[in-house]
Amino acid sequence: MSSALYLVLLFSALWKLSFCRIRQFHVVNESKNWTKAQNYCREKYTDLATIESKEEMEAVKAVLKGTGGNFWIGLKQKDKSDKINWIWSDGSKSSYRYWNKGEPNFGRGQMCVELRQNSEYRWNDAGCQRSNPFICYTMTSLILINQPKTWREALSYCRENHVDLVSVHTEEIQHWVESAVYYASTANVWMGLRHTCVLSIWFWVSGESMCYENWAPGNGTGVEDCSGGERSGAVHSGSKKWVSLPEDQRLNFICTVKEL
Repeated sequence: MSSALYLVLLFSALWKLSFCRIRQFHVVNESKNWTKAQNYCREKYTDLATIESKEEMEAVKAVLKGTGGNFWIGLKQKDKSDKINWIWSDGSKSSYRYWNKGEPNFGRGQMCVELRQNSEYRWNDAGCQRSNPFICYTMTSLILINQPKTWREALSYCRENHVDLVSVHTEEIQHWVESAVYYASTANVWMGLRHTCVLSIWFWVSGESMCYENWAPGNGTGVEDCSGGERSGAVHSGSKKWVSLPEDQRLNFICTVKEL
């Protein structure tokens, strides 16, 4: 390999740095039994929801805001005679559980797991033939783009080449973003956080709920100065806190990448 080609490949590798894999949850408001829900998720998404941590459970609760009813997830009893082993639809070995009080009670034919709305979406074993809406997931990665762009340019780049500017709607995603900005070449790094001067609110451009916040002091919680145009949110490379900045600043940025 020539030295010139090596330098080009090295530069390309440094231009984009990939980091974590994150589950994105999707609510399907169609009532199906557990097996049909599983088939639907595998056809349209990745699989029925696997929930491996408290942070992921909080992310599920966030997407369920404004919905009603009980929802299937991808957990199922391995065998009706085995009251110890539960298996995830995607084969995950996670031991995280969020059972409701007194559950699982191993009622007749209750081998599948639903989230119960009337118990803060704690888990309940239920008959697999019951018709429920359900939750699917897809896997998403984050990628740091070491190119200085305005917020609008960064948004266009992510949507044209990947999925979107990152939405930091859980503490877990915040931790991964903190790892990513360590490699940034700008003091701040754009994310998909946007302020509207008309409504005076912050929102994620991906549509995620603003359930988690990590603002630096004096940022994001007061009245924004809109004299210079709309404001956008970035992560400070040093403190890892969020800051409100004019959208025309040229910064590195983080995109989400959908896995095939």
